[in-house]
Amino acid sequence: MSDKNEEDKKNNLQNLPIRAYLDQTVVPLLLQSLTELVRERPANPIEFVAQYLLANNPENAQAQEKK
Repeated sequence: MSDKNEEDKKNNLQNLPIRAYLDQTVVPLLLQSLTELVRERPANPIEFVAQYLLANNPENAQAQEKK
C-alpha cells in the first residue's frame, strides 16, 4: 500500500466514532482469539489471548511484507 493510502486510512480511522473504530480495527481479531480461547480453555486465558493477538496481528504481517 502506498504511503498516501496509509495516511488516508489513518485519517479515516481517526475520524470514526469509538464503536466503529473498534469494529474496524480490534473486534474481528479479538473475536477470533476468544473463539480459540473457548475451544482450548487454557489455564492462563489472558496470556493465551495476548499471545494469539500478537501472533495473528495483520498489522505485523503487513510490516513484515514491507521488509
